Amino acid sequence: MELFHRKDMQHGSPEIKTEIFNKIVKVMQLSTSDTLLDVGSGDGYYSSKFAELCSKVIAIDQYADGSKSVFYANPSIEFICEDACAWIAHNNLEKVTQVFFSNSFHDMRCQDEILNSFSSKLSEGTHLNLIEFKLDTPFGPPKSIRLSKEELETKVESYGFVEEAYIDLKTHYFISFKLVK
Repeated sequence: MELFHRKDMQHGSPEIKTEIFNKIVKVMQLSTSDTLLDVGSGDGYYSSKFAELCSKVIAIDQYADGSKSVFYANPSIEFICEDACAWIAHNNLEKVTQVFFSNSFHDMRCQDEILNSFSSKLSEGTHLNLIEFKLDTPFGPPKSIRLSKEELETKVESYGFVEEAYIDLKTHYFISFKLVK
């Protein structure tokens, strides 16, 4: 049985994304004063939902075309078509209060560099929120690049973050960390 018959649907239909969003938003502690960085923003669905709750969303995706997605139409969203590794390394992140990855952190060739930048550039109390594929999910990236919850915790916590919340999402998991300096 194929869960998603089209490759572009492997990360979830709008209905699945809505269900996931409704679960994770309850623990993300978002406010109208937040600036959220959506790394690997894809079609912009999550960016659009966050823009309804935050003052600003910075959506970065090297492969997405923000001009073609209706999800990026909100004026509170700044879309950046650039390599996230380079952008994060070379930009000031002091106004960012929330960081979000949906099915993209495992693909980052510069995971440690990103986490190091976050640790040094973000303010204490900033939240790092990630959705990742479970190891046994029958679709998605190669299993060799997936991160178990425990692997992700070990990696992220070594940069000064502490786990605040975990949600089991059937084929994925959500984990939220808080930066403690």
